[in-house]
Amino acid sequence: MPFALSAQPASHPFAEAFSYLPTPTLLLDNDGRIVASSVGLAELAPSAATPLVLVGQLLHDAQLQLGPVATAWAYAHSVVRSMPWVQPPALLPVAASAGTIAEARWWQPSLTRIDLGDQTVTHWLATAHNTALAAPASPAAPFTAPQAEEAAQLRDTLAHVPGHVITLHGPEHRISYVGPAVAALLNQNQLLGRLAANVLTDLQAPEALQAIRHTYQTGQLAAAHNLALPDANNQPRYFDVSLRPLLDTNQRITGVLVFGQEVTAHVQQDLEAEPITPYQDIVENLPQITSISSGEGVVEYLSPQWFRYTGQPPEAIHTHDWVDALNPDDWAQILHELPEHLSKGEPWSWDARIRRYDGEYRRHIAHMAPTRNEAGRVVRWFGTMTDVQDLQPTSTSTPPSDKPDPCQELTDTLPQLLWTLNPDGTAATVNKAAISYMGFEVQQSTGESVPSLVPGADVVQALVEQQHSLEADATWEYQSQLRQHDGELRWFLHRAQPLRNAEGHIVKWYGSSTDIEALKQESTQLQKQNEKLTRANRELDAFVKSAADELRQPIHNLQALFGQMREAVTFHDPDADALLVMADNSLSRWNATVRNLTQLVKAQEQHQLPPEELSLATLTREALLGLHPHLRASGGEVSTHFQSLPTVSYVRPHLLSIITNLLSNSIRQHDPSRPLRLRLESKPGPTGRAQLVVQDNGLGLEPSRVGGRASRSPQQINSAAGLYLINRIVEDHGGSLDVESVPGQGTTFRVTL
Repeated sequence: MPFALSAQPASHPFAEAFSYLPTPTLLLDNDGRIVASSVGLAELAPSAATPLVLVGQLLHDAQLQLGPVATAWAYAHSVVRSMPWVQPPALLPVAASAGTIAEARWWQPSLTRIDLGDQTVTHWLATAHNTALAAPASPAAPFTAPQAEEAAQLRDTLAHVPGHVITLHGPEHRISYVGPAVAALLNQNQLLGRLAANVLTDLQAPEALQAIRHTYQTGQLAAAHNLALPDANNQPRYFDVSLRPLLDTNQRITGVLVFGQEVTAHVQQDLEAEPITPYQDIVENLPQITSISSGEGVVEYLSPQWFRYTGQPPEAIHTHDWVDALNPDDWAQILHELPEHLSKGEPWSWDARIRRYDGEYRRHIAHMAPTRNEAGRVVRWFGTMTDVQDLQPTSTSTPPSDKPDPCQELTDTLPQLLWTLNPDGTAATVNKAAISYMGFEVQQSTGESVPSLVPGADVVQALVEQQHSLEADATWEYQSQLRQHDGELRWFLHRAQPLRNAEGHIVKWYGSSTDIEALKQESTQLQKQNEKLTRANRELDAFVKSAADELRQPIHNLQALFGQMREAVTFHDPDADALLVMADNSLSRWNATVRNLTQLVKAQEQHQLPPEELSLATLTREALLGLHPHLRASGGEVSTHFQSLPTVSYVRPHLLSIITNLLSNSIRQHDPSRPLRLRLESKPGPTGRAQLVVQDNGLGLEPSRVGGRASRSPQQINSAAGLYLINRIVEDHGGSLDVESVPGQGTTFRVTL
């Protein structure tokens, strides 16, 4: 249970202050074990029926109780636990439910290394800041008093908590604990023991005393937003402040905890909104989506193209709901790779599918480029997203402002070639990437125009010829090769967006050229590999079919010969009958192998057949008709469970072959010491595709069946051929075959169709 109040809480005010922090806070040792926690953790697990018991648990084990914020903490701790001298990775905001989906809030988690009294042991402070201030968590149950050593740890920990903490005791509201951040803010080291009324009078904020008294008398929580307080230099600082009652072991109110989070930067940003610059006008008319992220990778700006493309409202950037337009699998991969790219601080690219306003996911290539401050630290990431599903502005002048224009930085930092054209196709401006690629200099100061080399004469001609047939809001696309300054030709995807006046006439073209050379090479290589594989498969199928035809007749001849020998020849050897039976069995298995080869070729020839809606129950009955004698001989029983997914869309002969071979394999591998039990079940798989599960209680598959080189019995050889046929069919349809087997207990086959 978290550290907190004793019967005489004033004896340990720092422990009291830590326990009642309204923000989720944990103190961890280097092994990830929870040493102390705050009541603010209730914000992460509001549905818990009983108080969370966390102290002594490993953070890894507490993830289920605390949700995605704790998962982010655990990820950061896993990176640094073996290297405590390394700074934890930057963490992205995560959403945590507050009871219902509609109430979900976004949190910014962080993990910080802290030094306590004994610096031989590393400790970590895990905190989470709610990006939109919520009401403080409900008061927790009373706590037991900490030991002296534990209380000292909490005293040192409070110095690292990212907030301003004060505790007030008694009806006179006397200050019993002051965090170091508060002392530094007020430039006062002698606050302990003073009355809150006197301090607030000095700060010219006597109205705050009424809120403190109300919380003390009623036990109700309170919060204030953007509260202005003067600092030691009499400059305004802004805070989000919350008040909560402090309780003793009998649940009586003994005081009030005051907790503040500074929001000065956000308030000033709102007050200092910059006017639209010419560079912003260029960025917002590019045919690509552009973005600006913080040095930690948090997206702070998305151009209007994003909201037009996805149909999302502009406020999605503030609520982080913009990520809903990304394919979940692609977003998970981006998050997995993000820490490495942030730590490297080098340009990088990612590939993702983005959902358009009409619901279609389309592939985009994104390029990210960093910009650094004078100290060399990455302070921003500029990015573009280009739609490549169908494969796949710029002035050097400085705006009249003392501040650098982020949109100009964006266009000059992006790896794409950005350009603008006049309505007649003459070149207007290009960005630094285009200048570097083409190898020429822009002499704007002398009035010389940019040579018409970007995006190329053929591209400009095609654009001019097609502009009259282009719809008003359509984006023009074109692919061509563009020669680099060193002579190398590379493929580019050119996209352009027209800017029209009130009469609908084009007054300027905003365009970009994205390097798709790697995509072109990948596509060409993949096409060659597919052609080579298709040719090899055709040749292999032809060989298998020819070999099967050649083998079938000798088998029939030998079977007929042995039949005549049994009728016409008398053997005096007592083992003769057994030898003849062995010969018949060998020929039957040989014939079965040839039949499997023939079915394999036939399945390949049927690959182009159209799928149809099929009843699994009907196909199973059809398969069992042919296997009935063998099933009866094994004493087998078959149960089916197709209620979750009674029908599937598949090629009929292929699905019948899959079911027949799975049933046949289980019958062949049944355990003679017990009756065979077979279970067939259909259900939606983890990826949404149909899944067929066949489970038996047979002999199971030996390790040699899975790919070893040990000798195999004839039954195993026939079974392996059948499984290969099943695997070939399901892989041709984009599915998979998974096998779980325990020798002596049985086998489970999972076929994802």
